[in-house]
Amino acid sequence: MSDAPPQGDAADAFAARARADYGESIRDLVVFGDAVRGDDRGVHTSVEVLLVLMEADEEIERRLEALAETVGLEHGVVFSVHVLPADRFDAQSDHPFIRTALEDGRSYV
Repeated sequence: MSDAPPQGDAADAFAARARADYGESIRDLVVFGDAVRGDDRGVHTSVEVLLVLMEADEEIERRLEALAETVGLEHGVVFSVHVLPADRFDAQSDHPFIRTALEDGRSYV
């Protein structure tokens, strides 16, 4: 048995820290993936994050990706962060990837 925190905690931790540090820049934050669905079977756990920023900002994007890496190391999971500016998200809202994230994921913002 591992002493690592549950993977769901990793998603919660990432969302809380992202909102605290960059909340004014984030329009939507949706976490999805095998750990969130509960079908991770304890191996190769991944948490996917769809972040929609109010506007494109490469510096904030890099910082959020670094935060995801840090939280992932703390919780023993791998984060995949997908960042879109709001206008691109709105224009592609019918894309299968976006639909899946919104339907299967947990929204934090």
